[in-house]
Amino acid sequence: MPSIFRASTSLSASAQTMFAFHSDPNNLREVMPPTLKLVSMKTDGPAKEGRLIELHCRDWWVIPMHWTCRWKTVQPPGLLVDEIVSGPFALFVHEHRFETQGSQGCVMHDTVTYQWGRSWWGRLVSETGVKIYLTLLFKYRHYRTRGWALRNQSPI
Repeated sequence: MPSIFRASTSLSASAQTMFAFHSDPNNLREVMPPTLKLVSMKTDGPAKEGRLIELHCRDWWVIPMHWTCRWKTVQPPGLLVDEIVSGPFALFVHEHRFETQGSQGCVMHDTVTYQWGRSWWGRLVSETGVKIYLTLLFKYRHYRTRGWALRNQSPI
């Protein structure tokens, strides 16, 4: 049974601006915490349904991680969904929703549906360690995203 993590943040940039930002895999570097080092990334460009992204990272500077993700849904300017093809999770689907708020802002909603392993042990790890990790990771990501949005908002 999968676990679900949700986080939202208000941004001072339009849904279109934030969709474009999150559509570009190169912007991962902007939102990665200092404890997660991107060693290499391979992709054929911005978000397009079916397009792959291959990531090699080091978490906590030493734990190697290799992820291959696929853009599952790309619907500008409101929805981006990527899913794991191979990596440390049995299931990992990350949905970004951008909801217009006012004339110059939006709310970004992140929903992650994930499963680490398929046994009771995997469920325990998902509901404790992974949930804590995602909470910290998305607090940082949203902090960095809010800063980027402030620096790159459209003039009125």
